[in-house]
Amino acid sequence: MPMETDTLEFTANAEGDWFFHCHILYHMMSGMGRVFTYENQPENPLIPDPKFAKRKLFSDDRKLRVMARNDFASNGNDGMLMLHNTRWSLGTEWRLGYNNMHGYETETHLGRYLGKMQWIMPFIGFDWRYRSMGHDEEKNIFGQRNTKNNRAQLSVGLQYILPMLFQFKTEVYTNGNLRLQLMREDIPVSKRLRASMMVNSDKEYMGGLRFIAGKNIGMSAHYDSDMGFGVGLTVSY
Repeated sequence: MPMETDTLEFTANAEGDWFFHCHILYHMMSGMGRVFTYENQPENPLIPDPKFAKRKLFSDDRKLRVMARNDFASNGNDGMLMLHNTRWSLGTEWRLGYNNMHGYETETHLGRYLGKMQWIMPFIGFDWRYRSMGHDEEKNIFGQRNTKNNRAQLSVGLQYILPMLFQFKTEVYTNGNLRLQLMREDIPVSKRLRASMMVNSDKEYMGGLRFIAGKNIGMSAHYDSDMGFGVGLTVSY
């Protein structure tokens, strides 16, 4: 489980490098693996060209993968589509209402993770949204005119992964507005139940629960500050 610690005991009876990896192949090929090396050990005789083998391993490690999720809910439709590897992330998320009041919004971000631990990701983005909520003069927490109901702007920002896998995002738009956001998805409540939350400086907030019914399907209930309460069916890939 996230942030869980496991202890492994084994007999190190083979020389050279050891490759520890997840046996779910797309997990392994998207970075879930590590090479352990013992000092002053001879190279593995079964690998005639260790440098080439490592280049091949790192090349597989950086392959792109696709993730998608869509929630068909009673208060609207929301989802995300992401193309991702160990360094680069291109993702789009959307929320579509069933009337002009709830409107639509979509956010797209392209970023690159930095450092060995990859906690930090600078990004560029585009935010496009419209809804007729009747709060055009509302201010964000910094006293700036809030454009959360009518926005079509580019942005630059920084995302940082906090302890417990919370995502903290700082974003500046082309009109000078600043947005801070704290979010965590897939909070494990039980083996099949997941929670999620989001709050940001535009005075938006969200909380929800999702029950995993199968490999690619689930049932959800959530409350969104703009869309209200909804229940629905979640399809993921």
